[in-house]
Amino acid sequence: MTYTQTPLATLQSKAGSLLQKLYSEFGLVKTELDALAAVDAAGLKIAKGALTAGNANDFAFAWQNPEASKIIVTRVLINITTAGGTGSSVLDVGVVENATSTADNLIDGLDLNATGIFDNITDKGDNGKSRQVVDEKGGTNDYITGKILVQGAAALTGKYYILYTVI
Repeated sequence: MTYTQTPLATLQSKAGSLLQKLYSEFGLVKTELDALAAVDAAGLKIAKGALTAGNANDFAFAWQNPEASKIIVTRVLINITTAGGTGSSVLDVGVVENATSTADNLIDGLDLNATGIFDNITDKGDNGKSRQVVDEKGGTNDYITGKILVQGAAALTGKYYILYTVI
């Protein structure tokens, strides 16, 4: 399955408001992302999950490598659809030893009071890197966590996407 953008002329001729047309088009993109998340496309795998709102020092997410081998994480995307609500709340994302550890070696200090799509390449902060090795499931550092820091993000909603290749 491959998403193909609906031509502008077709969108203009469709019945409904602009919002309805955009909603329909974004639904097609979401379907494509969902399908990609379940498929090993040329060795690339995508894991995803929901961000969890919380107080300072709570985790927005914790993901464990499900593979029996080490992986190379090439991208972490954070899609914030509702901002956290506190101006100074930030998110650190990194490779760690368990679901309750913190690191910022993928994304350092992402502003949780802004909506949008952010990643460890464009929005990596001071300590973030574009690639990281994650140990096999049960290994020393087999988790990626996203921790809310400084202040809470009680209204936070969105998703995270982890793109990786098995070594």
